[in-house]
Amino acid sequence: MIHSTALARLQVSRQSVAVTPRLLCSHHVKVSGQAVFHCPKYTSRLFTSQSNSSDINTTFQPGNRLSGRKCLITGGTSGIGYAIAERFLQEGASTIVLVGRSHKRLEEAASRLAPFANKSPSLEEPSDKIATRAPEEDSQQPTQGNIRLLVGDANVDILVNAAGISISNILPRSELEDISTILRTNLEGAMLTSRALMRASIRSRIRNRSDPAAGQKIPSKCIINVSSLLALKGGTGAVPYAASKAGLLGLTRSIAAEASASMKDIVIRSNAIVPGYIETPMVADFTPGETSRLKALIPLHRFGDPREIADAAVFLAQNEYANNCVLNLDGGLSAV
Repeated sequence: MIHSTALARLQVSRQSVAVTPRLLCSHHVKVSGQAVFHCPKYTSRLFTSQSNSSDINTTFQPGNRLSGRKCLITGGTSGIGYAIAERFLQEGASTIVLVGRSHKRLEEAASRLAPFANKSPSLEEPSDKIATRAPEEDSQQPTQGNIRLLVGDANVDILVNAAGISISNILPRSELEDISTILRTNLEGAMLTSRALMRASIRSRIRNRSDPAAGQKIPSKCIINVSSLLALKGGTGAVPYAASKAGLLGLTRSIAAEASASMKDIVIRSNAIVPGYIETPMVADFTPGETSRLKALIPLHRFGDPREIADAAVFLAQNEYANNCVLNLDGGLSAV
């Protein structure tokens, strides 16, 4: 059970690595300790269409489709969020910022990402500045060592809202605190990060309007919301979770329309992925009987692999005509 909106942030880039505990849309701590990461070739991987079928080998090669793009991923320490971070690095993203609730898990995620990046000995000097207020106030003061509190906006090219929690209970027995926590993490957090990206885009346009290169066509910004099949298909014991994930689909549609109408000379695309049952920590507590029952209902007779969701995220991030695009990845469960 989660009792705080405290998040943490990890930055992995080809220039630097930093781990940052933070409060969403407030302040965060940056621990500097930089090393250059370079992405190796994408590794082959195995998917099995059915539990009793022959093994099917599928090898993916990097297409460098996200070269130079800066990405922020919430819920990036495990499951779908982590798989997307891994895949984006393999596709040439220059910077990955992971946002999670645990500083320790962010450090572990950095260690797990290490095999997908080659470290060089290049180091950068840490900063000794601290900002302790909201972005609008942005007050700074000195601190000790290489730890600083930063306040800033989401000045990135791609935002993936993959954070999600669920507290299983039927609605009459659900505590108000649990309902609020789920809605704030799953829906309000995505709304705030999306707002931050849009604000950062406006500020960047204002700063760069005198730049001679400002008139050149650049790739669009992209928001990818990770929803859930429960947003479309009823279930038991997850009413707040289902409502929050349905809200993400409304957020996706609304931003796609509003960004076009209100963001002059800025293209922000908004898309969503609707996964079914995926092999993540969220399903790890299912009993063997429940797992078998659910797999029997899915036409492909298996749960999805988080890397399959990551492949969809790459498509949405790099396809410039994908806007209000909602991809179902549920093994066919939505058809039955």
